[in-house]
Amino acid sequence: MSEKELYNAVVLLEKLYFSNTFQKVLEQHNIVQVERTRLTDYTYKSTFRKGELTLTAYYFANHEVMFVQASALYSLFVIALDSVIEGITGMEIYLEKIKNDHSLIQMENRIVNEKGKCEKFPYMQLYGQELWHSPAFLLANREGLLQLREAIDVALQNGEYRHVTSSSDGDGYDLLIKRIEEDVEWSRVETPYTALSGKEENTIKPSELFSQYRTILEEE
Repeated sequence: MSEKELYNAVVLLEKLYFSNTFQKVLEQHNIVQVERTRLTDYTYKSTFRKGELTLTAYYFANHEVMFVQASALYSLFVIALDSVIEGITGMEIYLEKIKNDHSLIQMENRIVNEKGKCEKFPYMQLYGQELWHSPAFLLANREGLLQLREAIDVALQNGEYRHVTSSSDGDGYDLLIKRIEEDVEWSRVETPYTALSGKEENTIKPSELFSQYRTILEEE
C-alpha cells in the first residue's frame, strides 16, 4: 500500500486566487508560488516554497475550494492567507503520494458529498470519565452519529482523522481520532479522568500520538 498524505480544504474566492493580492499576501510571509499548472478547465495545481519547506495545493475554481497539503509549511501558509481565505471548511482527504487524475476525482467528490450532506445540523457532545470506573457519555443527534461513523471509518483506514462537529451551544470543535498501533505503550498514555487535580508525570499526551495533524496541533 502506497503512503498517503493529508490535505485540508480552505475556501478561496476565484478572483482572489488569480489576483496580485494573493501573491503579495504570501510574499509578505516570504512564501513564493513557484509553480501553477492548469490541470483541467477549472482545476489548478500550485507549489509554494519558503526556504527549504514546500507545499502543494489543488484549487477548484468552480467550487472556490483549495485543498492544501498538510506539510510542515501548512500552518505558516494558512496564517499568511488568513486575511484572504473565507475559512477552513473541515473537508479533509487522504491522497496517494503518487498523484494522478484519480486524485482530482476524489477531491471533487469530497466537495460534492460535503455539500450534499443532510440538512439537519450535526450535534455531538462528549463527557469524559470523572474518575476510575466512572461512566463516559456521548450525546449526538442522528446526523452527528452518521458523520462520526464516517470519521471512524476514515481513521481506521488512514490511521487518524479530524472530525468537525458542534456542541449544543452551536460552537464548532474538532474531534481528533487516532488509531493506536501495537507499538504504543498504553500504560504510559495520559489518563482521561477530568476530576484529577494534576496530570501524571512522564506520560504520553494525546496530541503527541498524532503525525498527520502534528503541525495543526502545534499551531493551536
